[in-house]
Amino acid sequence: MTMQQSEVGRFLDKLRSHHFEECNYWIEARKLWEDSKLHKKYFGENLQIRDSNLSEIFSQFPQTRYLFMKEREGKRFETLPSIVNVFRGSQQSSIAGWSWTLNRQSAEQFARSNATDHRPLLAVVTGLPSESILALTEDLEGTELIIDPLTITLETAELSNIYFERIG
Repeated sequence: MTMQQSEVGRFLDKLRSHHFEECNYWIEARKLWEDSKLHKKYFGENLQIRDSNLSEIFSQFPQTRYLFMKEREGKRFETLPSIVNVFRGSQQSSIAGWSWTLNRQSAEQFARSNATDHRPLLAVVTGLPSESILALTEDLEGTELIIDPLTITLETAELSNIYFERIG
């Protein structure tokens, strides 16, 4: 287990042993999210472990999940329309992920600069209910939407349209 994986492990151990107070949980979850910005740092290529761990983290204390966001992010989150179009840029092996954006150009740029297979791919989801979005974060790179990839897979998307574009 790498140092980064052990950090996630410690967080989950603390969660599973009920040593989190709800008021502190989302603050620590946000720090962990920011520290693992590109999740490969924590999970490598093991998307199953990534998805399982992040799903466990984001399923806790749903009534106070807004505490994960900074005040201005929470306000922006509340103003999202009920239906949104979201984008994710990556490569085929990691196109299903947790980080999405409302900005197509940002997703394309991310794909171009991070596709190690040199075949950037864009996932486009139209008609996604905004209630599927777990959180919204903002930084100098833009707005990030956190969405459990299981809510927008081809198999589970009932209300949304999903398509993929190879970008040059």
